[in-house]
Amino acid sequence: MVAADRVVVGGGIVGWAAALDLLERDPRRRVVVVDDDRDGRATAAGAGIATPFTRRDRGPEWTRLMFEAMRTYAALVPRLRDAGLEPGHEVVGRLLVARDEAEAATLPEVLERASSQVATFGTTGVGRPEQVDATAVAALHPLLAPAAGALLLPDVAQVDGRAVTSALRALARRLGVEERHGRAELVAAGRGVQGVRVDGETVAAAVVVVAAGAWTDHLLEPLGLRTGTVPQRGQIVHARNPARAPLPIASTVDETYLLCFGDGRLVLGPTREDDSGFAAAATLGGLHELLDRGRAFAPGVAQAQWLEVRAGVRPISRDGAPTLGRFDDVDGLVVATGLGAHGLTVGPHVGAWAAALADGVAGPVPAALSPQRWVA
Repeated sequence: MVAADRVVVGGGIVGWAAALDLLERDPRRRVVVVDDDRDGRATAAGAGIATPFTRRDRGPEWTRLMFEAMRTYAALVPRLRDAGLEPGHEVVGRLLVARDEAEAATLPEVLERASSQVATFGTTGVGRPEQVDATAVAALHPLLAPAAGALLLPDVAQVDGRAVTSALRALARRLGVEERHGRAELVAAGRGVQGVRVDGETVAAAVVVVAAGAWTDHLLEPLGLRTGTVPQRGQIVHARNPARAPLPIASTVDETYLLCFGDGRLVLGPTREDDSGFAAAATLGGLHELLDRGRAFAPGVAQAQWLEVRAGVRPISRDGAPTLGRFDDVDGLVVATGLGAHGLTVGPHVGAWAAALADGVAGPVPAALSPQRWVA
């Protein structure tokens, strides 16, 4: 048996953010991250839109969480760069594009909601929302088809999920977080979790943080617990942009998006495949859908040079909200999952929040986000 103070299960953006926060709060303790390197994790496949505002209203708790996540990024990105690590974070702005007059007619209402949220939570990660006309859209994003207008959010960032997770991991390892590779099982006794078992060896811990994405409920099943999280496959296409310049993120009402990074990489996506199970491989059907939608939205991508298609399994919550915190009757366990398509937006913040909950220094989690809502 090996003893640790805290164990984090899951090596994605949430898990490494939690591990880093745990060790920075108390550098003397032993923190272990357990990861099984499985294919299909959402962090590595995500496109990387870091924004607190979404066209669809997700309710007050989600909204507050996402704006708080922007303040976490604002503090985290310079810390990582000061440590010599590149998180792949670029502020490029975002265009919520209206492709026809019917969609353009909805923009004033979207602008009003965005302006109201900014007035309440601040401009970090959004900027001052502004409605722009078709001429401005064409000037801001030459790859797009002619549009009827757009809502411009000038301070939205795009982030490379692999880069930011790698940076979090590198800093955590540098400070002393240990890493174990293997399939974890929770070790429980009585009413509490006492650690994890990894390849036959028990790692005892006072608290285990489970940030295993779509696989979280597999870990919890032997304990008779669940977080309402199910897998949803998502596919995105990566190509080389002939313009080789950062452009604003562009997205449509049906949530087709286009990202153009400063290194010339172009990202087009996504698919949202609810019946995929845990199959993470890219499919011809998904690829066909992406290319059809992408070329209709942005004909300029036709000249982009193919790089790859990425596929991953998002942890989607059955009620649309993330699950974060403790179960009332289970000691030694914190869960953090169900972030869906917003994992790269809120992942660092949720990881830090989970770490604070593990240490008992965080305030109560809203009932709308608590795992207790899944207890029958």
